[in-house]
Amino acid sequence: MLPIKNNLKIEPIKSISTNDKLSISDKLIDLFRIFNISSLCRKNDMIKYKGYPVADILSVLLLFPFMALATVNSFIFCRFKQLVQAQKDTFFRLKNNEYYHWRRLVYLFAKTFKKLTNDDPDASPKTPRCLIVDDTVIPKVGRRIEFIGKVFDHVIKHWVLGFKLLVLAFWDGNSLIPLDFSYHAEKGKNKKYPFGLLKRQLKQRFSKPRHPDAAGYTRAQEVFVDKITNAMALIKRAVKHGFIPDYVLSDSWFSVERLIKIVRQLKKGLIHFLGMVKMDKRRYDYQGHQLNAHELKKKLKSTHMKRAKKLSAYYIEVIVNYSDIGPVKLFFTRFSKRSKWRLILSTNINLTFHQAIEIYTIRWTIEVMFKECKQLLNLGACQSNDFDAQIADASMSLLVYLMLSFHKKLYSYTTLGALFAEYRDDLIEATVAEKLWQLFLTIQLTIAEIFDIDYTQLMRTIFQLPEVRKTIKSLAEIFFDDHFSIEFKNAA
Repeated sequence: MLPIKNNLKIEPIKSISTNDKLSISDKLIDLFRIFNISSLCRKNDMIKYKGYPVADILSVLLLFPFMALATVNSFIFCRFKQLVQAQKDTFFRLKNNEYYHWRRLVYLFAKTFKKLTNDDPDASPKTPRCLIVDDTVIPKVGRRIEFIGKVFDHVIKHWVLGFKLLVLAFWDGNSLIPLDFSYHAEKGKNKKYPFGLLKRQLKQRFSKPRHPDAAGYTRAQEVFVDKITNAMALIKRAVKHGFIPDYVLSDSWFSVERLIKIVRQLKKGLIHFLGMVKMDKRRYDYQGHQLNAHELKKKLKSTHMKRAKKLSAYYIEVIVNYSDIGPVKLFFTRFSKRSKWRLILSTNINLTFHQAIEIYTIRWTIEVMFKECKQLLNLGACQSNDFDAQIADASMSLLVYLMLSFHKKLYSYTTLGALFAEYRDDLIEATVAEKLWQLFLTIQLTIAEIFDIDYTQLMRTIFQLPEVRKTIKSLAEIFFDDHFSIEFKNAA
């Protein structure tokens, strides 16, 4: 059972079962027990000396996606409010607390995941462990959100109101483990409209003072640090926490010289970099000549181009010296004679083209994670103006993703989306059942008021009729679980 105190009524969720075996709801609660949220909160100094324990409130917040809820306000007015007696301010205070170290909590969950799957037989020893860094756009609606501004979305090629979310994840050979993230704003080059907003709109944004020692203060400072600098900090922090990869993977935006240098300096050069690189003006030393990517490709195309039948791709591979990083291997590739050439760079010069492509495709797992977190786990759905709440909300989306990934591994689900849907449907089924029951009671109350009849006497009269009693009992068995059947018997 979920290790939480009596003031958090998790038992109703556990009672929602569709068969005699362990139900989805039981498994969901079992995840909370396995990860021991109360213990992790204590380790992270997320402690309250009065009122509701942090672990209790956090547990309810983590259940929001499975209840088809995105905000605290939607929870307050729904059936699941019975889970906890706390009012909405209790939830808001937790999310807005600048002293709660959400980054450390995500790492505690990630380390728990790593410990639980340390002897995973499904993880192939031949599959390299990778750190993957990437960013995604988090659109927002409210212009009063703290630090809000317009950011450029490279997918739709347009500026949108919101943030850039930079995420670092660890591929353990079988599962993707989110480790760390930072939010970013883009000031832009237009001095007249910084962050894409008018001056009056900038003044209308929410703001609050933060103590320099608070975790929220550090997060707020990161908003205005460039993503490359923050990416390097995320990678170094991950290695410090014991997530040692064989490769760091990135797309072309992050494949810059200073980030590659940092990667090669970690663990005395044991960690390699592999990423897509822009075919720009940067120079590579090939046989004493300084050539850019286009010049190098043109020089080698007629003599070095090969075809990989298995991948249906043409490629050129060459070892060059890149700045003071040393020898690197470049792979020029395209998948048809008319398609655009792409460039992949690896600091491991022993990689073959097939190996490089196989490893680089692991990077796509973080794109899948972004999609699943946004569509299923409320990533970016927070409507609070307080930036600390935005950090808390993104952290909780990653925590739920972590637990679902563990459960997916445990019960061999094909996709995380299928697992999530099964969880949510199990909870929502109870919500529909209760609404039907409440509708029936409301109709009886309305009839009693219209005809000026005692409500209790009306209900007794209805249930005394054999035909009515038999019909309602059949409906109860079809739509309601044991929890509502008990209520039905009491009413009868």
